[in-house]
Amino acid sequence: MDSKDGTKQDLSIVGDNTNTNNTNDDHVTTGGGTTAAAKAQAFHPLDSDPSVTVLTFKVPPAPIIDVGTTEDEDALVSSKPIVVAPQKEAFFHICLDTSGSMAGSGINCAKEAMKELFQHLVENCHIPAERISVYLYSMACTVRQMGQVDDFVWMDSIKAGGGTSFGSVFERLIATIKGQIEQVNHNHNGEAIDVASTLFFFTDGADGDHGHTRRQKEILEPLLKGTPSLETTVHSFGFTSGHDAKLLSWLTSTGTDMGCFQYIKESKDIGASMERTAGLLDSTAMKVQRKVDLYLPREESLETFALESGVAGAMVESDWLTVKLNADDLTGSTVARNRPYSGTTLLWREHVPDTEDSKGNNTSSPTPITPVAGIAGVQEMTVIWLTEDDMNRILGMTTFIQYELLRMVEQINAIGSSNKTADEKRLNLGQIDLQTEAYSKVLGTLGFASARIKAKTAREPCMIACQQTRSILQSFLTLKADAHKQGGSISNTSLATFNSLAYGQITEAKLKAKLDSRVGKNTALFAEMDQKVEDIVKKLDLDKIEAEESEDKLRELSCAFSTNSYVDALRDGDCLCMTLDVSRGHGAIADPSQLVIKSIFPTYLTSSMFTMALGHSLSQNSPEDVHGGFDRDSDASIAPGLAHENITAVIPLYINDAHWQVARLRMKPILGYVVTLDATGYTYSQSTTVPFLVLVKALESYPMTEFKQRQINLILETCDQIYIHSNSLRQTTKSMVEQFCASHTQRTVDVVTNNYVFLGHVICALRAGDITKEEMDKMFARFETTMVEEQVRRDMSWRVSEDLMGGVMEWFDVNRQRDIVGPGRKYREQHAEYVRGLEQEQDSNGADARYREVLRKAQVEQKVVVPERVSSPTAVASLLAVADEKTVAAHQLEAPEFKVPTVDPVAWELTEASLDRLSLIQNAVSSGVDKILRLLAVIKSGAQGDDFKQALSNKLGVLAHGGFADEFFARFSPKIVLATLLQAYAHTRNSDRRSVENLMTPFERELAFAPDGKTRIVEDRLDDEAIQFLHSLYQTKMTLMVQEIVAQVEGAYLESRKNLSASTFVNTLDLDVAAGVLVEARTRGGAGGRLVSLCARMKMSLAREKILMMISGMYRGVKLFSDHHSGEGNETNPESKDVWYPCKQTLYLMFTNHHDSFSLSEWQAMHPNRYEDYISCRYVLDGVLDELTVEERGKVKEVFESLHPNSGRAVASAVEDA
Repeated sequence: MDSKDGTKQDLSIVGDNTNTNNTNDDHVTTGGGTTAAAKAQAFHPLDSDPSVTVLTFKVPPAPIIDVGTTEDEDALVSSKPIVVAPQKEAFFHICLDTSGSMAGSGINCAKEAMKELFQHLVENCHIPAERISVYLYSMACTVRQMGQVDDFVWMDSIKAGGGTSFGSVFERLIATIKGQIEQVNHNHNGEAIDVASTLFFFTDGADGDHGHTRRQKEILEPLLKGTPSLETTVHSFGFTSGHDAKLLSWLTSTGTDMGCFQYIKESKDIGASMERTAGLLDSTAMKVQRKVDLYLPREESLETFALESGVAGAMVESDWLTVKLNADDLTGSTVARNRPYSGTTLLWREHVPDTEDSKGNNTSSPTPITPVAGIAGVQEMTVIWLTEDDMNRILGMTTFIQYELLRMVEQINAIGSSNKTADEKRLNLGQIDLQTEAYSKVLGTLGFASARIKAKTAREPCMIACQQTRSILQSFLTLKADAHKQGGSISNTSLATFNSLAYGQITEAKLKAKLDSRVGKNTALFAEMDQKVEDIVKKLDLDKIEAEESEDKLRELSCAFSTNSYVDALRDGDCLCMTLDVSRGHGAIADPSQLVIKSIFPTYLTSSMFTMALGHSLSQNSPEDVHGGFDRDSDASIAPGLAHENITAVIPLYINDAHWQVARLRMKPILGYVVTLDATGYTYSQSTTVPFLVLVKALESYPMTEFKQRQINLILETCDQIYIHSNSLRQTTKSMVEQFCASHTQRTVDVVTNNYVFLGHVICALRAGDITKEEMDKMFARFETTMVEEQVRRDMSWRVSEDLMGGVMEWFDVNRQRDIVGPGRKYREQHAEYVRGLEQEQDSNGADARYREVLRKAQVEQKVVVPERVSSPTAVASLLAVADEKTVAAHQLEAPEFKVPTVDPVAWELTEASLDRLSLIQNAVSSGVDKILRLLAVIKSGAQGDDFKQALSNKLGVLAHGGFADEFFARFSPKIVLATLLQAYAHTRNSDRRSVENLMTPFERELAFAPDGKTRIVEDRLDDEAIQFLHSLYQTKMTLMVQEIVAQVEGAYLESRKNLSASTFVNTLDLDVAAGVLVEARTRGGAGGRLVSLCARMKMSLAREKILMMISGMYRGVKLFSDHHSGEGNETNPESKDVWYPCKQTLYLMFTNHHDSFSLSEWQAMHPNRYEDYISCRYVLDGVLDELTVEERGKVKEVFESLHPNSGRAVASAVEDA
């Protein structure tokens, strides 16, 4: 956070490599017991300026709020007190630019990235969805508070269009953040509560409303930086080189904590950039971070206070500098400016909120400690000044320079935007030149100091840090040169490139720091491990263990490299491990269930031999070739096994109680390495996850040999020991099984992270008696079907494509032309007749007579001789039709109805093509289902009291891979399987699954056996939930399609009613009236164009005559329009220059409603471009090939297939139907 002197305190990267876990630290005694004394490391970045000090420190644990013991994290070693951290009021704001420049792949990729970010915040960070707000801004801004049922549907509907106004989104942000602060204060009765706001700001363009934006910036910056108890972080994303880099640079710097900036050059990189930023957030996002106050007097305060004096009254409250600690609540860092300091001790205290009650000295302390300087609650911190060649000083100094360069960029931006004279700007830039020169010299010194470090492990990170900082400095120098040339202004590209480079290094460092935080927690633990192992081995009677063990077992359980048996390994304080081949992605660091167990090998190694082989291999090969890095598809090898297999990991085993005492300790650094490629990256979740993943892989073995059974037994007994010693697993596994069966909301990944691991826990719970055989036997049927369906749901998102899943119409064999388009066309015709009847009943309010008069005047003006009107057979027929319709209208005028096609869900049968598609989907998810069912087979055998060995040989050993899945799906009718798969596919997102109130019972009813006891009778019942579910899907889809057509027809009619002339033109049976309407329109642009467009959308009486009238612009010698459209005309037909041609959209609408009014050649002649390809395709797609001759169908088929080479089957079917 910002200090009162403007210092940004979120410099947690500085000094992160400080070793704060020295077990020989001095200790102080407090009311809470004996804890390590506070210590700090310090240095002055510039020797010539002692007023700037970089401090990195570690303090004792916070006062204990609630004393308990850790459940699991050290359950294998010890118990310790825990601190219950309060939750903070955290809010998240996602701002997305939806201006027109984002249209296309930009907005599509941004929407997907936003959905991934939203899911990460809710599912991984446990942020309540209603605390997330999404801002969509162009020239205006709309805000949506998330947590609604249709969140993802709403996101999918986002469209891009319009200009860009940053002021609009800033204004809404200001209002929202202020409102949230007021609400928090109201909820807590005015108590000082920390409020955290995190912004994700995405844009690709420049501002189009500078005045509004400038005014809102002046309000937003002090709100984010200067509001008491408000912590803010801004992450910004600039898409393409057209984004406003200066604005994003300013916005990123407005947070009290350092955010990140990312320059995204292509739309395909949007998701990766958002994911990278999301990696900075985890489950601690809602946790209140501890703060401490450091006493660092300003220059003016030094005269009135001296540490040696111990005079409490001389201390000035404003000289306390507040620092927010890192996520571990023990370590922190800060840069103190304008506070000269060079002492060896420092005063500190728990943070005192800046309220009226806390002005003056801190008069109370959470725990009784010895007062320092006469003030209760104040303690001393020992300060160690780092030397020039110290690794921590070099790494801290490079990070400090990177932050300083970012700060100077903001100064340059301010200079360029100011109203200062050119001389004043040059003077200010000259001051920045001096600072840059100083840091450049320091960086050169750091490079030399790094090269002199003898230890390779310390030298390499220092050299890399110097090189990275040098790259950022070079980019800054380029940017600064631009500023000198342009009077302080910086080019957009230079600024974006610099920001991306500088913030990129800082973001990478923060991601690394998340892993490094584990190092600090585990280093001390591992340092004590060897001594603990030594003490354990001394108490073991290894000679007795060896004498009682069989020679065969000692020979089998021996190290392939050293040939030592497991007993010999114990003598050396070592343990025996099973060898594996694994791979991992970056996600495994946070979620160890993402580790991939590729193979389990027959080779055994001791942990020391594995470590030795790892070190030797790394010295000879690149790391990626040795351990595979964070690449799930890697092909690496640390050492070859007995059968030349590629060993990349090991797992310590339970062989007996004596061996397990050592193995459980050695397991921690091994798992830390296997999962994170860092032995100190261990977390307890790795212990409760990785061994169970190995068990799942082992149970896939086929055929099930005796050796494999012994291996599986070793792995299972190892899992048993981990389960038995885990209080949380023993307390929760049974209830999780019950909840899993009872509610679909308790099956998603936020509850059960990995189904395979969960089933491994259930197996151990059954073996330990935490779940009785009777309880499991009672729950098993429900547990089996829900577990399979949940795994299918999870696999659907990446194993089953949308094309493979298909739509409801395909499953029900709905023929769109036969069941929807054809009846829809008939409905349009009936609706047109019905409307015509209504118009005739109302006599159009005398409109017909008015339009006849308009035509008569046009005839007179154009001196057109009107011949005596002789009724043609067509006209007579039309007149007769009018009379008939009037009679009908007078007696039985009824509105038409478009009924939804019905289907009998029981009688309906899946076609062969649908059954084939269903089989393909089953195959796509069968591998996951098969693994689930193998684990469930072990659980079932345990529930039935069978021996575990029998389960392996009689059940798992008799079915090849995929066999369990095939047997399972065969137990249910195809319709029940289809219904379950369709439901699972609809809920691939966890939020979709949780939003459903009533879930259809998955795989609800097994098929009965035939009398032969082998085959099953396929029988569907109307009362089956699956049948009802399928029927509801059909009805919903068909109803939507019918309603769409009805809405189009009624919408066109209502639109025409708004335009009396269009309604008259469409419905009249008198061509004189129709011609009068066109004469009154005068032109085919403006009002006339709208009239033509409206008429094209509806069914017209006398359609052919009216369309020809619109196109030719002539009627019985009368020129209907005054405009000219087709140019010069020709000698044989001088009137052709008045011919009008419809655009493709209007032509399509005309064709849809009146395809049978013209021949193929006439439709193609509707436009000089002929649109032959387009018209041919419309005949196929609209299903009206029956209106063509055999010869014309052949031509249409050729054209369509040339444009759609994969649609030959559809064309052949359409031609056959015609």
